[in-house]
Amino acid sequence: MLWAAFKPVVEGDGVSYYAWQPTLLTEHSLDFSDAYRAAFAAHVTVNAEQLTTQTATGHLANFFPIGPALLAAPAYLLHPSDTAFVLGSLLFGLLGLALAYRLGSLLVDRRFALIGSLAAALATPFVYYLLYEPSYSHTFSAFGVGLFLWAWWRGREDRGIAGWLVLGLLGGLMALVRFQDGPLLAIALLDWPRARWRVLLLVPGALLAFAPQLLADLYLFGTWLPQRPAGQDLQPLPGHYLEVLFSTWHGLLTWSPIVLLAAAGIALLRRPAFQVAAAYAFLVELALNGAAPDWWGGYAFGARRFLDLTPFIAVGLAALAQRLPTAVAWVSTAVFAAWNVLLVANLTYVIRADRDPGLPGLLAGQLTAVAHLPNLLAQGVVVRDLLLWRPFAPAEGLVLALLEGLCLVAAVTLARIRWRAG
Repeated sequence: MLWAAFKPVVEGDGVSYYAWQPTLLTEHSLDFSDAYRAAFAAHVTVNAEQLTTQTATGHLANFFPIGPALLAAPAYLLHPSDTAFVLGSLLFGLLGLALAYRLGSLLVDRRFALIGSLAAALATPFVYYLLYEPSYSHTFSAFGVGLFLWAWWRGREDRGIAGWLVLGLLGGLMALVRFQDGPLLAIALLDWPRARWRVLLLVPGALLAFAPQLLADLYLFGTWLPQRPAGQDLQPLPGHYLEVLFSTWHGLLTWSPIVLLAAAGIALLRRPAFQVAAAYAFLVELALNGAAPDWWGGYAFGARRFLDLTPFIAVGLAALAQRLPTAVAWVSTAVFAAWNVLLVANLTYVIRADRDPGLPGLLAGQLTAVAHLPNLLAQGVVVRDLLLWRPFAPAEGLVLALLEGLCLVAAVTLARIRWRAG
């Protein structure tokens, strides 16, 4: 699937996420002119207004967090290119799934943790942003939240001073990757009765991890606080809380109905602390996403802004799978994954625009999308380089295939480390 579907393309919001790398790591500045100019010259999809906004300090703005660029920095330093950035996204997305599996293995049987992780990947927008739009921050976000939750749950019983500092660092990393993930750090406060004063160590850890963003924003905007683009201020009232869940315009439960099953699984888990954490995380994301003026997420696949909840979804589906016959769990996963793959074809070849298809249009598009399924397997650059397109580029295709394979091996290795530890 990686070779057939992975598209190493930077576009849309990804232009701003990637722009940090050439600007900081190659030019050693915070002047985004060259990075933005290159995006315009490449004729990729961009938000022209955001890329031309001058801040109060006279600099070109970058409204998107620096975290994804820093996480993928080693790949960029080895090969300075946008391909290195999106390969970093692929790697961290796969590592995020491995962490979801490891987290699930702490709560349910490992066999069902595997089912839950695969279902969360294949039956939600995760697979789309892993393969077709990897320059967005969602894969990095799933990794950051997964790492935080795994560390939190695994060390709840005997976390020392260093452990609380590290947990704060991981919370700051979540915010550094995606601002809306930062409030999830408060999940650790569930351990306040046991930890008492040690929970205060979350603060210096979080500030240390988030410091690169604070310094960059102070330089760019003249303020420590992250800024939003013009017209994008949150509007809590009246908000769009029902629409973000139920609308056919990328509503969470309409496009990804498997999330309802994940919620049922969380309810069956019999782990009160984790249930409270999941409910809190969902309400935080609902509040933030429902208050956004563009609550549907622009031209997007499903409710992409909820993808930081991927670890919770994986655990919920794992818990539900544990209550079902194994064959039923696998077949259900396949059915929901098939719906999701059809949605990918539907968005790409039928809807093809930032619009609400309506329920009749969405369902009719699913039928029309069947004929386009073979095209999805021709999106990957590896397949194009080796088999389908001119000029024939076997060397580039083989190198990319090898690198994609190494990303998968790294994720499997991370998952198996937990397996061996029992």
